[in-house]
Amino acid sequence: VVPSVACSRRSRTRRTRDNRHMTDAIVGRNGELAAIEGFLAGETWPRTLLLTAEAGMGKTTLWRAGTERAAAHGHTVLAARPLETEAKLAYAGVGDLLGSLHAAFADLPPPQAQALRAALLLEEPVDGSVDERAVALGFLGVLRALAEARPVLVGVDDVQWLDRASARALVFAARRLQERVGF
Repeated sequence: VVPSVACSRRSRTRRTRDNRHMTDAIVGRNGELAAIEGFLAGETWPRTLLLTAEAGMGKTTLWRAGTERAAAHGHTVLAARPLETEAKLAYAGVGDLLGSLHAAFADLPPPQAQALRAALLLEEPVDGSVDERAVALGFLGVLRALAEARPVLVGVDDVQWLDRASARALVFAARRLQERVGF
C-alpha cells in the first residue's frame, strides 16, 4: 500500500534571490506539507509516498518541498526529474539518481559495479550489452550502503516519464529493501 497525498488546489511559492524555493512560503498546502513531514519522520522502513493530482495542481512544488525538507532532516536525497523526451533513454533516471555517487560503485561486487558504469555510459558494456539484473542489484547495493550512514530519500518527479529500465531498477530495489530508504 502506497500512501498518497492528493493535491486539490494550486500552490503559490515565493523564490529567494538566488531562485531557490522557500518551502515555508507555500500557501494553502498545510495538510499536504504535514503529510510530507509525517512521512519523513516515520519510523517504518522502507516507505513510499505518492503525490497525485491533475497536471498543474502543484505536485512539483510539493515534491521540491519534500526533497528540501528531507535534506534538512539529514536524509541523503537522490532526485530525478525526467522529461517526456527522455522516457526512451535507458537508465537516464538511474543516472540522475546516482548523480556523482560513482565512487560508491567501488564497494559493489565487480559485475554490479561494471554494469552500473556501463548503464551510465562511464565505460563500455561487457559483451556489448548491459545486464539489467546486475544494474538493479548494483542500484540496490548503493541504496543499502547509503542507508547505513543515514536515511535515504529517492525522489522522482513526474514518474510517468521515467524510462522503463530505471523504473525496473527502482521497483527491483524497493521490493528488496529493509533499510532506511523512502521513495
